[in-house]
Amino acid sequence: MPEIYIACGEDRYFVNHITVGQYRQYAELMKKNGGERLSDAMFFNQKIAQEIFGSRMSLEELGETDAVEVLTAAKTIHFVMQDVITPKFLELMDDEPVEQEKSAFDDYDRENGYDELEQQRSMWDICSDNVDRVIQIAIKLLNNSYSQCLETDIVALLDYLKFAIKTVNEKQ
Repeated sequence: MPEIYIACGEDRYFVNHITVGQYRQYAELMKKNGGERLSDAMFFNQKIAQEIFGSRMSLEELGETDAVEVLTAAKTIHFVMQDVITPKFLELMDDEPVEQEKSAFDDYDRENGYDELEQQRSMWDICSDNVDRVIQIAIKLLNNSYSQCLETDIVALLDYLKFAIKTVNEKQ
């Protein structure tokens, strides 16, 4: 995982791993980030940076930090979350996704409220649900408390769960 850093005031902050709690908080912030305005995007990027760096700097300090520094850190955070960690959830599954076949009655069903398909959910709703399931599995599998799971490195936990799923049917 790439190191994420930001220079804020006189200090330079960095992280080299993401916890389950940080990923969960990131997904929650991304769910709320629906604004079209540049100021909204900047605010959420600052909140995300503040969360990932463990609230070691205030929003006021982040507001005074060079915008390039904040956006570079935010871009790195988004890359790690979306291109490094999120795909690891897919590695937990062996099956290919099932495609649903179209029906001649789909339009009629939709128009008359008979659509049984689940309403489209955002990617971040799904990520939040998935991380909650991973926490539940980790609690049962590792006998950890909820707070211990939140402090666990998410990449290491997902790698371990992948190993545990692959070896569940092997003799001990």
